[in-house]
Amino acid sequence: MRNLNIVKYTVKAMKAFFQTWVVAILVMAAAIAGNIKPVISQDIKTGNLLLAQTPVNADELELPVALPELAEVIFKGGESSSGQITGIDAQQEALSIQRSGKTATIPLSQIQKVVFKNGALVYRSNGRQIIRGERDRPTGKLVTWSGIPLNTFTVKNSTQGQAVVKLKPPVVTTAQLQGIQSVARNRQYVVDEIQFNSQQRTITILAKPY
Repeated sequence: MRNLNIVKYTVKAMKAFFQTWVVAILVMAAAIAGNIKPVISQDIKTGNLLLAQTPVNADELELPVALPELAEVIFKGGESSSGQITGIDAQQEALSIQRSGKTATIPLSQIQKVVFKNGALVYRSNGRQIIRGERDRPTGKLVTWSGIPLNTFTVKNSTQGQAVVKLKPPVVTTAQLQGIQSVARNRQYVVDEIQFNSQQRTITILAKPY
């Protein structure tokens, strides 16, 4: 009888021990879940808002890019004109540039490339400013995306230079898309240069992440 009582006592003690561990594990899991949510929210707030709102597609990415306020339009004849790029019309095949409150429209067939000034003010998609070359340095190497169809590049906000380019094969590979998306989650791609091929109706973009 004494041995039976010892066994019963031991079983009860083991049950109580395991119940205590289960409760502790559940409490820890709840605490971890509570901490994860603020971290995720913080990442979205400090990262690229437009990218966070973009549906995930393994074969296509609508990438927000920033255009610095001051650009130099270099013509095929060697001349140049400076101002702020306010739009690119794929149907009319023309570029709009604003200077001193006046807007001029230039046929793309006359343009060799657009070079953005290094010290010009740039805006992130969340509205924060970037000053290239003085306060802010690139956080990655220069990337080149060639053969981008003209109609896949759109200026969304000409005042702050917010644009979107649609990237997909064969311009970039699926693996490259994943890398670009990973970089853009908490960094902003800033355009250094846009080159035009009016015959093929394509553009080449040179950009760096900041």
